[in-house]
Amino acid sequence: MKAIRTTHHFMLRMLRVLCVIAICSIGLVASNCLPGDTPFESYCFSFNRVHGTFNDSNDHCYKTVGGSLVKLVNMIENNWIQKLAVDNLDADYDLFWIGASDAAQIKDWRWRDGSKLNFTNWNIGQPLEDRHCGAMALSSGKWFSELCTNKHQFLCQYPNGDYPTQSTFTCPPCPSCSK
Repeated sequence: MKAIRTTHHFMLRMLRVLCVIAICSIGLVASNCLPGDTPFESYCFSFNRVHGTFNDSNDHCYKTVGGSLVKLVNMIENNWIQKLAVDNLDADYDLFWIGASDAAQIKDWRWRDGSKLNFTNWNIGQPLEDRHCGAMALSSGKWFSELCTNKHQFLCQYPNGDYPTQSTFTCPPCPSCSK
């Protein structure tokens, strides 16, 4: 009985050590993002409650953090982003821009970096043929095609630790971004 208790205590200590290591590792990752931004794997994410058109929002991402609108590659990322968006964006506005578009070539949806969408989470009946920019619903995580000139909140993604150090932040972040 004493051997079982000793083994149990040893396992608990090992679990605590592993948790401390994991927490420290997460802390190290977080320090490579700009203050207030959120790390996930090798990227940082910046939530923007200001409303802008698709192109203005993407331009803001590039000018301020050297990134672009968010690119989602699997359901785990999609669900993670949706949960963070619920925590960080204004719930009064359900949609926010993600980096998907078929504006360059109709019915050929691509991410802002030019790569094809190998994963999608379109809502039923989406994408619509007359709307060419992608948005995600805060409430469901489902994607919708929107008119690129509509104004929505947005989410920037940039490589962890690779943001421009001389960025100048303005308020509002882009001249045509407003509610």
